[in-house]
Amino acid sequence: MCGILACLASTDDGPAMRARVLALSRRQRHRGPDWSGMFQWKNSFLAHERLAIIDPASGDQPLFNEDKTVSVCVNGEIYNYKELREQILAKHPNKKFATDSDCEVISHLWEDHGEKVAGMLDGMFSFVILDTRDGTFYAARDPIGITSLYIGWGKDGSVWVASEMKCLKDECLKFQQFPPGHYYSSKTMSFTRYYNPQFYLEFEASPPQCPSTPYDAKVLREAFEAAVVKRMMSDVPFGVLLSGGLDSSLVAAIASRAIKSSDSVWGNKLHSFCVGLPGSPDLKAGREVAEFLGTDHHEFTFTVQVGGSTDLTLSGLCGC
Repeated sequence: MCGILACLASTDDGPAMRARVLALSRRQRHRGPDWSGMFQWKNSFLAHERLAIIDPASGDQPLFNEDKTVSVCVNGEIYNYKELREQILAKHPNKKFATDSDCEVISHLWEDHGEKVAGMLDGMFSFVILDTRDGTFYAARDPIGITSLYIGWGKDGSVWVASEMKCLKDECLKFQQFPPGHYYSSKTMSFTRYYNPQFYLEFEASPPQCPSTPYDAKVLREAFEAAVVKRMMSDVPFGVLLSGGLDSSLVAAIASRAIKSSDSVWGNKLHSFCVGLPGSPDLKAGREVAEFLGTDHHEFTFTVQVGGSTDLTLSGLCGC
């Protein structure tokens, strides 16, 4: 979970505006306590609050292409970044990557594929690209909106993009949720839906078409397992939230089995976490599942009074 904030095509490029963008970005610093970054090009600004998961040593943002003409701020994870990096290097053998960040590939893909970039990514993501070669910008959100993203329009005609609305409310005449599966381009100043799976097209047909693929338990199980395993991509310790219900127990079971068969530097025992009121059923059920799976289990309790008066932040356990 990181925080991104972009102010694009503002009428003000002075130090006061830069300071204002930094101040607004601080409103979502809880999303990224590991690093705060800023890039300014003329009257456009990119700010980033980083929670380091992949390449914590050198993956600070904003990130750039090789000649630093394209900058990008990203919140999320790109699960197929290694495959994309191989494709880029196959086409440009001499290209140099500055980091091992999963998100750096976005700036390089932009050079070759332009507005097709969002559709090439497998992951949960929201990002903004600023291309200083022609002053264009581009923002996109993952297909189903796992990561939060909002867009607004300033009094001076500027375009603002942020992970949280609190960064936009004082600067924009209008702001709204950024639609999942879409990108916004400065070339058209409009949204384009890039995510168009067959089931979308069938549902939107006239008349709507019902799904015809037969149920296959094996296919469902393999897809579910693959979805969990690819989300375990991390260069820092990680864990799962475990309430003891069906969903979290299945995820924990798959993750626990996967980590036991891996050679992770973090060991072969999954960490699980449960949060609840003292004596709550979630704590009890989570404890029972953790004991069955053999996870390293951690419980956090709070009272109703504490829950009502304290901002309980679990940013280290959540990725959106």
